[in-house]
Amino acid sequence: MRRLRDRDFLRTREGFLFCIVGYAHPRNRVISYLKYIPSSDGIWGVGSERYARTMPNYTIPSLLSNIEMLKKSYPHYVFHSKVFNIEMSAVPRNYIAECYLPEVKLQTLSASNKLDLLQKETVELVSALSSESGVSKYDFGITGSILMDIHNPLFSDIDLTICGETNTWKVRKALKQISDLSFQHKSYEKRTLDRWLKNYSLTVNEAKTIYKLRWNYGHFKGRPFSIHAIRKHLDISERYGAKHFFPQGLVEGTAEVTVADESLFLPCTYKVRGLEVKSGGHIVEINDVVSYDGFYIGLYEAGDQISVRGKLERVISKDGSNNFRVLIGSLEAKGGDYIKPKLLN
Repeated sequence: MRRLRDRDFLRTREGFLFCIVGYAHPRNRVISYLKYIPSSDGIWGVGSERYARTMPNYTIPSLLSNIEMLKKSYPHYVFHSKVFNIEMSAVPRNYIAECYLPEVKLQTLSASNKLDLLQKETVELVSALSSESGVSKYDFGITGSILMDIHNPLFSDIDLTICGETNTWKVRKALKQISDLSFQHKSYEKRTLDRWLKNYSLTVNEAKTIYKLRWNYGHFKGRPFSIHAIRKHLDISERYGAKHFFPQGLVEGTAEVTVADESLFLPCTYKVRGLEVKSGGHIVEINDVVSYDGFYIGLYEAGDQISVRGKLERVISKDGSNNFRVLIGSLEAKGGDYIKPKLLN
């Protein structure tokens, strides 16, 4: 079995469907979050095989509730990581019944002549993006409900993956040039902004600015779609346990982005300068702002000014070196952290 990656899915013995997070996992577990569970009242699925979503939205408070539910009813899916020093959800490898791979599924759909409306639109969208960007169709994948054939053509979105940093930049550039693959609907814009204002610590102007910066969400033939960058197998260097992370409390400050190349992937990393925080009575200089919240992926570029609030972590590597980073998307912050654009008054 090939190495599992971000946005792959797992089905467990109980029929639960988990979405994999990141690339570094313990030897006997796969870090992931529960997204769908079998339910007779579920609106996803085909025939009598129905599923319900376990998270109303993709926010840290929803994730916290998800983990608490698992702890109470299915505690084998929750463990305390000595690497990250937090409690998280992860599937024991001996509980994995099936793996779903986005690139394999898309190739299957592309070769089929028996597709429903949503599957056809997915194949057509990939064809359009490939043609405009010059990226091979084989570097795309399909994740989310379509990956597991539990989608509903009436309301399901299209969630694509794109493999590799260079390919992602090409698709990003192409999207800005394709007028009919963009945010077209004012009603969608208003609903989106209202949701962000409810779920994130944003002002109206900050939310509008982020909306303009978000390149990987849009519409195709009226259907919402998203694009998520995935690392190529040869580019995966992370190893679980190579670094250990120790919480130092919540901090905030402002910074300038210096490098944003690693901001496309989850967890996304922005190299910064000018961010200094107090920890243990000392001033600490921060060079990395890292987010596990996909909301902040690929938003900012070198030279952008940002405001940050998150969990300060001391990072100790196996070679004994150590530094600090600010983490966005931690359970401790409970949704109160952010990477905001620093706006001029």
